[in-house]
Amino acid sequence: MRRLLLTGLTLLAGAAALSAQAGELDLRGDYAHRRCHGQGDAGEGLSIGQPGREAKAIAASQGRVKRSGPLLTLGKLRLKTKAIEGDAEDEAEYEYLGGWVGSGLEVVFVMRYEDMAWRVVDPRSGEWFDMGGPPLASPGGKAIAAVGDDSLINEFNGVEIVEHRDGKFESQSIDTDYACDPVWLSDDVLQLKVLSPKYRDRNGELLAGELKPSAWRTTQVVRKNGVWTLVPPKP
Repeated sequence: MRRLLLTGLTLLAGAAALSAQAGELDLRGDYAHRRCHGQGDAGEGLSIGQPGREAKAIAASQGRVKRSGPLLTLGKLRLKTKAIEGDAEDEAEYEYLGGWVGSGLEVVFVMRYEDMAWRVVDPRSGEWFDMGGPPLASPGGKAIAAVGDDSLINEFNGVEIVEHRDGKFESQSIDTDYACDPVWLSDDVLQLKVLSPKYRDRNGELLAGELKPSAWRTTQVVRKNGVWTLVPPKP
């Protein structure tokens, strides 16, 4: 697997950066919508490493987050950047992206030697959880979803929902086909798009040819009795 550095990622300006300035994080523009809108692989166009972005996000945090050289402090959690020069577990780069005022949770992008993550942090307890795609908070802020496909180096594919309760994180992963366009309709309903089943053969292999925006079907992931379930999409 090729080595990726935080500063070497493609840059993308837009709504996500503006949201960080406003103090309320919105990462939907990073990559989760790209494939189902005919814009290529989801791993392209990450808005990470944009000059001045972290400084704006830290300023918008109104003192909640601080940076001192390689040290990033989020309440009880301290993250120290160590240059990525090999596959050592303690080598990682960190970029603060912003947070959600309602829930008090913060998000840090983590780049390691052969993978990346979006770290959701509770600065009050110091607890954190790494998600495989850009996280999106529900209206009430207690549920956080990430969707993606396997074009990223960490091969995240599907939907992951993390719930924050009493300072702890609990997660549930759901297998979906090229999920994109996540939108919270309520704290219990996540709307998204997934690839139509008719684009897979009998063995589950992806059919050859270009995947157009019309190949995706809108469906939902619904919480019932504490369990998140994907509503099967129509062919």
